[in-house]
Amino acid sequence: SLPLGWSLLLPTSFVEFAKSIISSIAFGSNFFFYFSEIQYAAEDSFLKPFLHTWSLSVEEQFYILFPMIILITFRYFRNYLIHILILGFLMSLGLAEWISRNHPSFNFYVLPTRAWELLAGSVLAYFEIKKGSRCKNIKLNSILLIIGILLIGHSILFFNNEHMLHPSLFTLSPIIGTCLIIWHSNKDEFITKILSKKIFVGIGLISYSLYLWHYPIFAFARIAEFTQGGLFNKIFLGIIIILVSIFSYYFVEKPFRN
Repeated sequence: SLPLGWSLLLPTSFVEFAKSIISSIAFGSNFFFYFSEIQYAAEDSFLKPFLHTWSLSVEEQFYILFPMIILITFRYFRNYLIHILILGFLMSLGLAEWISRNHPSFNFYVLPTRAWELLAGSVLAYFEIKKGSRCKNIKLNSILLIIGILLIGHSILFFNNEHMLHPSLFTLSPIIGTCLIIWHSNKDEFITKILSKKIFVGIGLISYSLYLWHYPIFAFARIAEFTQGGLFNKIFLGIIIILVSIFSYYFVEKPFRN
């Protein structure tokens, strides 16, 4: 991104861009953009190539703190692990609901109001480990899978980032929907078979790379006014993003993971 920033951005914008890169490397993007008073989904936010790294910073902060909390819990409160996970989930969700009405920008960017979204998965993992399996009731799986799909579809169609309180109780919709799909997926179930198709699995495999690449490429395209060329230019950018993501998955992600 640096060569593009150097050639396309004005000096003051380039300095801010460089600071956003440094903050992303230090997993502090969420604080950088909060203190820069950037409103996510506002018009000017589409011109910030590294704005999307705020969420990666929140995740990394969680991944650093969470194991420490788990270690202490295992040492002193092992029998209360699930209670602590659920309590953390409820406290974080309650905090998000309250702060969303008073400090919406701060609420959007920080870990304490986002942790519940990640802890939802931790609770599922706990029950799967304890039970040794997920739900085996075929009819219940089918019904709750459909509900899960509908909840996620509802959030895609009706959530408005500019006006809705987020994260808050409203955000329970996609989180619960995702949890239902994870918990009630079964290899013999129709929706699971659809979600297991190679195209969806392939998108899932490169999704992290897609997330990393899509925002800077679209941001620089907007800055260069490339996206004003019509639908063809946008489709072309989409293809480029997919190809670059596939490349970085196989030649960066997989080798480093191994």
